[in-house]
Amino acid sequence: MNINKLLTIAALAGLVYGCGGGGSGGGDSTPPGGGGGGGGSSGEAATISGKLTFDSVPHNSSTSGLNYNGTVQVPIRGVTVQLLEGTTVVDTDVSDASGDYSFDAETGSSYRIRVRAELKQSGTQSWDIEVVDNTSSNAQYVLDTNTFTVSSTTETRDINAASGWGTSSYTSTRAAAPFNILDRVYVIIQKLQTVDSNLTLDPLVINWSPNNIPQSGNLADGRIGTSFYTQDQIYLLGAANTDTDEYDGHVIIHEWGHYFEDNNARSDSIGGSHGGGDRLDMRVAFGEGFGNAWSGIITDDPFYRDSFGANQAQGFSINVESNNVQNPGWFSEGSVQSILYDIYDGSNDDSAALGLQPIYDVLTGQQRNTDAFTSIFSFMTYLKDENASDAVALNSLLTGQNINVNVDIWGSNETDNEGQPSVIPVYNELNPGDTQNVCTISTFGGFGSGDNRNKLGNRKFVRLNINTSGSYTLRLSPSGSQDLDGYIYRRGVLVALDDAVTSSTVNITNNFSAGTHVADVLSYNDAACFDVSLIQN
Repeated sequence: MNINKLLTIAALAGLVYGCGGGGSGGGDSTPPGGGGGGGGSSGEAATISGKLTFDSVPHNSSTSGLNYNGTVQVPIRGVTVQLLEGTTVVDTDVSDASGDYSFDAETGSSYRIRVRAELKQSGTQSWDIEVVDNTSSNAQYVLDTNTFTVSSTTETRDINAASGWGTSSYTSTRAAAPFNILDRVYVIIQKLQTVDSNLTLDPLVINWSPNNIPQSGNLADGRIGTSFYTQDQIYLLGAANTDTDEYDGHVIIHEWGHYFEDNNARSDSIGGSHGGGDRLDMRVAFGEGFGNAWSGIITDDPFYRDSFGANQAQGFSINVESNNVQNPGWFSEGSVQSILYDIYDGSNDDSAALGLQPIYDVLTGQQRNTDAFTSIFSFMTYLKDENASDAVALNSLLTGQNINVNVDIWGSNETDNEGQPSVIPVYNELNPGDTQNVCTISTFGGFGSGDNRNKLGNRKFVRLNINTSGSYTLRLSPSGSQDLDGYIYRRGVLVALDDAVTSSTVNITNNFSAGTHVADVLSYNDAACFDVSLIQN
């Protein structure tokens, strides 16, 4: 990304003591109203200060669509604010929790103010988050005023980023969008600072554009498919009258949760399509259930809302606190989100109320280094280990979602196979010299065009006990014409694989360190039974 390229999202006329006219929205990569130079030698010391706000659009509680009639102006918090004289930055501030900023200036001089769509901090606690337009060469969004001349030693200039909404449609630049997105991240950071005094976050780029549509294709053209996270970048939908997510705070926080898992915690999810009631690969179930619960935990609002459609008036909501889940179990994102939120909250009939700290500690601690794949089994095992006095209450949450309370990180005692015997055990176990026959299923979907083989039973998990470092082979032997694939991991890191298109025996050979490894094996084209062997070379 070219961090020097800027996308001016609004040009505001000078605002003296909160009054003044508004300018038109830009779309240019260079700021409007180029600055004049200094105003002469007789200038006095002056202060320019004011409040930054953006238009916040709430959801309609009945439809979960956006309610533009309820729009309010709220502070732009924690962003970089610059005072420019010509093209030179002469002072910089960071807006406070009330959106206030202040600059040192000089009477008679001409300036403009730039509000950057970024949250940046260095030191013991650090982060670097920017909102850019992926359809405009990744230009960072900024909010610029027009050039003004300081005429008083104290000047107040309040700046608002407007939503762009007219009476029935968007009629001007949607300047507020990047700042609402950033504000959701600001809320996350504020929450995490309470549980981590050394909070350090990797740089993150959030890609939003009104051109981002729910079609798959070239990301630079806005065909992003859906809002998603990948490799320290979040992409958010913005297509008006189709699907916009800039005001869907829970969606933003959900995707940020995947970024958090990727960098500060761990997720072994393979992604793919998912929905309420799906019986999922347990890794996907935990990742998506966590994302939904996370959005409720951060906001203290269990209702996950997503708006879409004409005038953004339609939508849906999910109550992540609800214990009434379709197809509950260890493979259900609904069960995971219910358990995690109940652990945090403790309202209503919840048996546990541990708050955020224990959840955060497990995610960034033992779960991050688990030998098993990340799942509700690993998370709850470690949570009970670290909070033994709450074990009874935590077990009650598991029982309520039809999950065995006596399991370990491997789900060893889990008995729920959803009527499909091959689903249990959760992990087959191999020592060197062992061979086992495993079977995958397509009963719950996962093998259609574009699917990610991410449903319950599409894959088998194998625990590999490697006691001595050395060369080993994981052999997958087909019983017919089967395209077998295998992936071997050590604590979440892929160390060996073979996913070549072949119907012959697959040998995955590698030098492995001593310790438990886990394999993810499948027949790519459809469900099948095949032999899996661990051979010491």
